[in-house]
Amino acid sequence: MIARSEGAKDAAIAAAFGLASFILLVIRYWVPPGKIFDEVYFARAAEEYLQRQYIYENTHPPVTKLLITLSVMLFGGLPHGDNAYGWRFLNVVAGAVAVALMYVLAKRITRSRAYAAYATGLFALDGMHYVQSRIATPESFVICFSLATLYTFCRYWDVVADAAPKTIAPRPWLTHGLEALFSLGVAGAVVLLRFRGESFAARIVLLTAIGSLLYAAYRLLRDRPRGTRWLIAFAFSGALLVASKWYGVMAYGVATVAIAVVSMRAWRARRASPFPIDTVIAAIVGSIGLVYTLAYLPQFIGLSDLPNAPPRAYSVSDIVAMQASAFSYHWNLRATHPYASAWWSWPLELRPPLYSAIYDGPKFLPTAAMVYSLPNPLVLWPGLISVPLAAALAVKQRNRGYALVVLAFLLQWLPWMFSPRIAFLYHFYVNIPLIAICDTIMMQVIEERLGSWDPKAARGIVAGYFALVALSFVYFFPILSSTAIPQTEWLQRLWLTSWHN
Repeated sequence: MIARSEGAKDAAIAAAFGLASFILLVIRYWVPPGKIFDEVYFARAAEEYLQRQYIYENTHPPVTKLLITLSVMLFGGLPHGDNAYGWRFLNVVAGAVAVALMYVLAKRITRSRAYAAYATGLFALDGMHYVQSRIATPESFVICFSLATLYTFCRYWDVVADAAPKTIAPRPWLTHGLEALFSLGVAGAVVLLRFRGESFAARIVLLTAIGSLLYAAYRLLRDRPRGTRWLIAFAFSGALLVASKWYGVMAYGVATVAIAVVSMRAWRARRASPFPIDTVIAAIVGSIGLVYTLAYLPQFIGLSDLPNAPPRAYSVSDIVAMQASAFSYHWNLRATHPYASAWWSWPLELRPPLYSAIYDGPKFLPTAAMVYSLPNPLVLWPGLISVPLAAALAVKQRNRGYALVVLAFLLQWLPWMFSPRIAFLYHFYVNIPLIAICDTIMMQVIEERLGSWDPKAARGIVAGYFALVALSFVYFFPILSSTAIPQTEWLQRLWLTSWHN
């Protein structure tokens, strides 16, 4: 009963943070009114969906484009919702939901309601979060699904970690192997009967997805393992993430590493892994297949390939070929962009992208209304210290919450060093909430260590840092929100020469 009451209180606090964030984000979210940056692709996709036309932007999965389409529909569809009000509204909602999710994740990591609120405040006062939540591109949905994936996996990990260890059963792989073969057999029959005309690649994809979904459903319904609801929530939030942008698969990589490490330690102790690994894998693969299928329903129903041409229904082979084409596009893309930046520079915030610039006013006092996707430097730069500190504490204290945050940070950042295409600082956005949590952990350490001999000084440092972050957000706000200010004041806010050269 006490736990339920505590959970309700945390849910209320998270909802309050989400509402406060929504109020901040929704004010003048339609400014600037035209399409800016990649809205020329993603807001355009909403127009194409509603007219049942070929989707020009086909190099990313469709979930976020469908959500932007839904946003336009909420404002009346075409033509009434085909404007900045319609394109961006659900991005604002996603940004607010991300703040609420940040609170519940930070509470699991810090085990402190006060410090969870502290971390949530740091994230809500980040400039990149503010900007990306007010533009019709995938990133605010990506951050929302990313936090949901990390939170649900954290809850799942907590549940299975608290279970009593079990001894290894004799030859469990034989029983599970036969069950997997039966699931694949049923899936194969479905594919042969219903999808006989599809390409070989499409049939393999269908066989894998259907077989995995059947096996996961069978195992979960029969065995009802601990944490089933959190496993399902994790699998589907991760699937939504992957079906929004492919680099979301890195969140699954976090879970893979965590499960592998825990399972290896269990096997060395002659204990069964607390994770039903085969069920977890099947749930992940099956959920991705199901979400991807649902995301391409407009194509299956029918879209026009050419203007004024009648809609045609896409096949599974068409959809699989689209994925191969998208992968080839990203792998072979060698384009340049004035605001592109290297992966190693992101924690240093060397090149924030400029999304919009409007110059106006008399010659003697020209004004500029800018939108920079600029992380709050006082949140990002302390991460150069706080992330390694959290990593050291994770090892020293064997703290799985800290380990999860640091592992997620690394796996959502370091794989970008292998990306052959150009990248931007906003690809680092998924790590901003994790840095905010690490900054909070650092403040916790300061309060604990310094507070033992000077509590007043410790509280002053913790409160002072938060105040500086808030003041920094206010200071940079004009170049985040397209607020017209004298150009001299705009230039004062570009602290590094690389921000404007």
